[in-house]
Amino acid sequence: MIQNEMTDKKTEKCRRSSRRVNKQVKLSISKLQYPMTNVDVNVGYTSNVSETGLCFATDELFKNGAILQLVVELVGWQHYLRTTAAIIDVQTASKPLTAVAEVVWSKKMTDNEEKYAVGVQFKDIYEDDLQAFKKFLRRMLDKKS
Repeated sequence: MIQNEMTDKKTEKCRRSSRRVNKQVKLSISKLQYPMTNVDVNVGYTSNVSETGLCFATDELFKNGAILQLVVELVGWQHYLRTTAAIIDVQTASKPLTAVAEVVWSKKMTDNEEKYAVGVQFKDIYEDDLQAFKKFLRRMLDKKS
């Protein structure tokens, strides 16, 4: 389980703008930089996701302010896409969620010194994808309550 400085109960309400869903899924992480040559792709696993960002564990430390491209292998969010392609195209119905995000915090994990916990805030997601993702998260939160 990833622990971060945002779990302090006193500050949780003022620092978190949306509810988290505990979900562990694979994601690919690449740092957006200029020029876009020799871009390394890292693999990580989310611990929670929300409408505004997510937290993941990886073996690379990303500095605050770094801009990342995330490809999140989140199954099920695609069902909330309201396009014809999502209904009839198998590739669209199983595509990963792709987002550009900014690192807002990162630190070594307490239980594993070779891994880092990273919190990111979404900066850019296709609007149709974002709306489908939000519906998916609301559905998961409704099931939880």
